[in-house]
Amino acid sequence: MKIVHWLAGLAAAACLLQAGAASAQPYPNKPIRLVVPFGPGSGSDILARIISEPLTQVLGQPIVIDNKPGNNTTLGTELVVQSAPDGYTLGLLTNSGLAASPGGLTSGVRYDPVKDLAYISMVASVNYVLLVNVDVPAKTTDELIKLVRANPGKYNYASGNTGGIAYGGHFKNEHKLDMTHVPYKSVPPGLADLISGHVQIMVADVPASLAMIRAGKVRAVGVPAAKRYVLLPEVPTFAENGLPTPPVMDGWWMLVAPAGTPDAILDRLNSEVVKVLDSEAVKTKLLQSGIVPTPSTRQQAVDYQKDQLKVWTTMVKDLNLKLE
Repeated sequence: MKIVHWLAGLAAAACLLQAGAASAQPYPNKPIRLVVPFGPGSGSDILARIISEPLTQVLGQPIVIDNKPGNNTTLGTELVVQSAPDGYTLGLLTNSGLAASPGGLTSGVRYDPVKDLAYISMVASVNYVLLVNVDVPAKTTDELIKLVRANPGKYNYASGNTGGIAYGGHFKNEHKLDMTHVPYKSVPPGLADLISGHVQIMVADVPASLAMIRAGKVRAVGVPAAKRYVLLPEVPTFAENGLPTPPVMDGWWMLVAPAGTPDAILDRLNSEVVKVLDSEAVKTKLLQSGIVPTPSTRQQAVDYQKDQLKVWTTMVKDLNLKLE
């Protein structure tokens, strides 16, 4: 009996040693899920796939992209918030879920983006462009305004993300246009309906729409920014068409983790993400896709998110914007 007890004790000790060794393994020691709150083919998905490959190489574990679109990205954001704070569920989240929706654009937000998430780094940003179906007889922004005013109730405008909602809402409200908003869960299906003519107007992010513009499947009529966009140098700004420039409502992404994730993991991820975004290969791919890399420290990401939350809260109120 003593031998049996001794063997049982030895086995238990071995199990403890194995468990201790497993827990002591350096992070990461298994695949990492990256939640993307938009569908495949969106700007967020493009960005995720560009950065996931080099991150997989430097971290030594696969980055598994999990597309979770819905409710203006709050579904994907909630999924990250509710995940274990162990570094194995991250979110490539946007101004939609981190600033606009909690700022009042979307009702029923059940998380606090300041308290419920840990910020790893800013990742990238994009500009937006006003598009029309190629059969719409307007070549510039001012021509489009005149056309819509001459045909009240005839035209629909699509959106597929927060920037599209905000810029589209501003365009409609600023110029008192009678047109109907048709929201989509992400940009690609909105672009598909714009091409087919089911909707006639759309404000979309450049990464998702650039190929369609270059192929002549949609027409870009204006850039709602102070300067022309480097990848669309032929498209004039609103100001060049004699129109006021809207508030800056461009899109941005941050890499985040659930609140409570250990600092050592967050620091490791920040270090690797910044290196990846600073690499020439990744910079080139991002810029070719219309995405501007914006690596940062963890604190810079925290500060920017808080500032943008204030900005979007004000924008939503001032522009009377609501997710329809």
